[in-house]
Amino acid sequence: MDLFGIKEHEQQHQDLERHVRRLVEQVAQLTIDLGETRMELRKLGIEVEGKVSTDDIDPALVGLNEGIKRARQQLGETQEANEETWDKVSNDLENAVEDLRQRFS
Repeated sequence: MDLFGIKEHEQQHQDLERHVRRLVEQVAQLTIDLGETRMELRKLGIEVEGKVSTDDIDPALVGLNEGIKRARQQLGETQEANEETWDKVSNDLENAVEDLRQRFS
């Protein structure tokens, strides 16, 4: 029997924690993908360096570079939002646990 709603609170906390962990995993995967893309671009840059003028670069590569810049910005914003969310959830849980401890002490 759950007189004080502790089980429901724990379930909510677990659901939020799973959601945040999934977000963190997605951000980590995006970070890995971004790193791989950077390495591939660097390899391409080394191969192309001195062989092609700036005017000969395919516009698609320029668009790709812009897309990568936007992805970096979005990744940074997502990481900040994840940290803020995690801090809030963690603080709320700590406060709830402390309240329960004080009630039953």
